Amino acid sequence: MKSVFQLIATLACAVALTACGAAANTEKPVVLDPNTQVKELTITDTVVGTGVAAAAGDTLTVTYTGWLYDASKPGNKGTQFDATAANVGFTFPLGIGRVILGWDRGLVGMQVGGTRTLAIPYDLGYGTAGSLPKIPGYAGLLFEVKLIGVTKK
Repeated sequence: MKSVFQLIATLACAVALTACGAAANTEKPVVLDPNTQVKELTITDTVVGTGVAAAAGDTLTVTYTGWLYDASKPGNKGTQFDATAANVGFTFPLGIGRVILGWDRGLVGMQVGGTRTLAIPYDLGYGTAGSLPKIPGYAGLLFEVKLIGVTKK
């Protein structure tokens, strides 16, 4: 008799746990637009520099323009979300996490005077959360970066 009650209790617990699991998983799966996705970090030197090459730990000064990646637009340039002011550089240390991972990886080896285009997947950019209001979650990014200075570590 005891074993029947144990079986019923075990079965009741299993049903309850299954129902709790189903109720807890009510989030809709994320459906990503393939036009906004970058599969892997892509580095294209549009102008090869002739100056000092950037390495992790160096301090770089760059000018840049950033767009949301959109494969349906010319040059994959969707909405522009950021840019340096004309002739005003942005300075940061490379390779220590002060910028997005796509920059920390994508600017290594670039030479002063060069211009590089980086197509960055969301996981090397602003991730699943984005950087609202301008950059939504899961956004692929496109940057044109000109390296104007390197201070060696």
